[in-house]
Amino acid sequence: MSPRDARCPSCDSTRTHVLLICGDPCLELRHGPGPPLTLGRHPDWAPRTAAFFADRPKISRRHAAITVEPDGTAWVEEPPAGSHNGTFLNSARLAPGIRTPLRDGDQLRLGLRVSIAVRLYGPGTATGPATGRGPGVG
Repeated sequence: MSPRDARCPSCDSTRTHVLLICGDPCLELRHGPGPPLTLGRHPDWAPRTAAFFADRPKISRRHAAITVEPDGTAWVEEPPAGSHNGTFLNSARLAPGIRTPLRDGDQLRLGLRVSIAVRLYGPGTATGPATGRGPGVG
């Protein structure tokens, strides 16, 4: 197996970060270690994403938060109160208030219609597009 490229094709950075790619709406977000990146329609709760989802009533006001740790691990968590429309990771609905690990190549879905591809980059991560993540995983 050849080594994976730690350099992000979007920003050309080798710094630890998650790259979230959504086709509809057209959205690409990079987020590194630090405070969570919040996803939803509420402008105070999700200032980086609210404008993109403002005209989509099937996206909850407070959908999910993405956290990246300095060691390169990434997590998604639905607020403890839950989201009205559900947050899904690889087709499984997330339980509210439970921090769930993200892996390179995962698909995050907000409600039933907005799908987001997850890519992890940087030293100490399973970097670059997934080439296989264990038995039975493509």
